[in-house]
Amino acid sequence: MHKFTFPLLLFFCVGSVSAEVHNDAINISFPDQLAGFKFAETSSFPVKELGNYIAYKRSDPVLASIYIYTAGISPIPASIDTPVVKQHFSQIIAEAKGMENSGQARSVNLTTGFQQNTHYFSCGPQFIWREFEFENATGANTSYTYLTTMKNNFVKLRITHRKGDAQARSEVETFVGEIRKLLGKCKD
Repeated sequence: MHKFTFPLLLFFCVGSVSAEVHNDAINISFPDQLAGFKFAETSSFPVKELGNYIAYKRSDPVLASIYIYTAGISPIPASIDTPVVKQHFSQIIAEAKGMENSGQARSVNLTTGFQQNTHYFSCGPQFIWREFEFENATGANTSYTYLTTMKNNFVKLRITHRKGDAQARSEVETFVGEIRKLLGKCKD
């Protein structure tokens, strides 16, 4: 009886271990689940300035990607209202529009006429954001890009879902809210 107790105990301990991913650049650990999204993958880009990528997915399918990088810019201001951050965000949106020219997507359409700042209450950073739509091999999609800064790094969120999914927009807001709490190390 005792020879089965230890392996069984080990199985339950290992099975309950959380698969967190720690990012040293901003000193944040990303959990295995966040706002109903499950951790999918992480990678580091071969060029240091491009940083790291962390992806979460839902089964419906909604994909949330987090990029932590410097883009070769230093120092990166702490405020999203600075010209450096606004200019970088404009470049990001231009790259999204450029997906069409490179053949990665068709019919890229910026659905909001201008970039907007979030105005969330409580703990956590604010973001510059913009919505766009595109078509690719999976069909028509809606995507949201959010950008903030933290510890001399950019933190970019790209959340994409199938166009017309009425529930997905609230899932995007929930995910952004949970990322804010995580980045701000907020206590509920």
